[in-house]
Amino acid sequence: MARPSVITEAQILRAARDEFLEKGIRATTADVARRAKIAEGSIFKRFQTKHELFFAAMHLGSAEPAFFGLLDAPGNGPPREELAKIALEILVFLRTLLPLVMMSWSNPSPSGLPRPLDTPNPLPLRAMQKLTAFFEQQMRAGRMRRQDPEVAARVFLGAIQNYVFFEVLLKAGKAPMPAPKFVKRMMDALWQGFGPAGKEIP
Repeated sequence: MARPSVITEAQILRAARDEFLEKGIRATTADVARRAKIAEGSIFKRFQTKHELFFAAMHLGSAEPAFFGLLDAPGNGPPREELAKIALEILVFLRTLLPLVMMSWSNPSPSGLPRPLDTPNPLPLRAMQKLTAFFEQQMRAGRMRRQDPEVAARVFLGAIQNYVFFEVLLKAGKAPMPAPKFVKRMMDALWQGFGPAGKEIP
C-alpha cells in the first residue's frame, strides 16, 4: 500500500492514541506505524522512545472542555434543564477523558500521578471548582435549594463519572441505559434535593 509522503505529528499522535487505547502500553511503535500507514522510522524522527510517544499521545491538550463555557455563562432556562444540558456535555467529555487517564495511570510521571494530572491545577480540580461556583451562584439566585455547593457538585459529578466508568468497563458486555435516559432519571432523583424548597420547577 502506498504510504503518504508527508504525515503530520497530529496524525501520528491520533494513530498512537487509538493504538494505546486499544492495546495498552503493550502496543508497539510498529503497531502505531501500521495504523498511521508510515514507516516506523518516521515516528522516531519525532519521538525518541515509545514512552515519549505514549505520553504525547495521552496528553489531554490545553483546550478547556466545552462544558466550562456552560458553567461560566449558564442559560436563562429552567435550572433543571440547564443542569441536564451540562450533565450531557460532561458525560461526552468524560467518555474521552476517562480512558486516557486510566491508561496514563499505568505509566505515571515521577510523582506517581498520571502526567495529565501532574500539574499545579489539574483539569479535574478546575472542573470541581467551576461546578462548585456554578451551584453556589444558582443557590444565591434562588434557583436551587441552599446547601453545601461543593457537596452538591460532587454528588452531581460523581453520578456522571460512575455512569461513564461502568460504560467503559462494560464496553464488551451489556451496555448501560442510553445517556439521555440516564441523565433524565438522574435529574429526577437529584432534583428532590436540588430544587428550590416549596417550588415545583419542571
